[in-house]
Amino acid sequence: METVRHYLSILKKICRIAYKEGHSEKYHFCHFKLPKQKEGTPKVLSRENFEKLRDLEIPEKRRSHVITQDLFLFACYTGTAYADAVSITQENLFRDDEGSLWLKYRRKKTDYLGRVKLLPEALVLIKKYREDTRATLFPPQDYHTLRANMKSLRLMAGLSQDLVYHMGRHSFASLVTLEEGVPIETISKILGYSNIKTTQIYARVTPKRLFEDMDRFVEATRDLKLIL
Repeated sequence: METVRHYLSILKKICRIAYKEGHSEKYHFCHFKLPKQKEGTPKVLSRENFEKLRDLEIPEKRRSHVITQDLFLFACYTGTAYADAVSITQENLFRDDEGSLWLKYRRKKTDYLGRVKLLPEALVLIKKYREDTRATLFPPQDYHTLRANMKSLRLMAGLSQDLVYHMGRHSFASLVTLEEGVPIETISKILGYSNIKTTQIYARVTPKRLFEDMDRFVEATRDLKLIL
């Protein structure tokens, strides 16, 4: 159903643009409402699988796979989607008053602003691919090549779950930020979401926070007497 909804939304958008620009006398789909989108649980990498992929050593002769691995890890460290990761440039980087480097960009999908302070691991990847003759931070890699490489990486790393690029963005939200105590409001701003409800989905896939919060609750109420 989600695939059908996706293609219908594209068709509706094309019809709207065609009508607006005078290519069609009628606005087809004008009164058509798209099926309600289901609120699914984002797929994230387990910490074990993340570490397997991170530590995977790929021969330099398989450069295409190395680039895919690094693009995916960059998503895990910054929360960037594929369309954003392959298009960001040096102009999207800026330093704050303390000298820390930040990534600031407009999301291709929504045009909302995403801002994230770059982790040391992300800085290493940027430095690795820096090239003055190229505008983008990373070498170009089309999505079909990346998808095929992701399947190969899964086998090479011996992962126990399927691997798709957007899992990097989801893993950043859950493993790198939410589980480490970053407030959900902050994560929403980092990821460039317009609505905090979108970010709250990730709260359902971080049991580590649940256990830690319960441990703090038990410790805080240790000396209290329960009266029934």
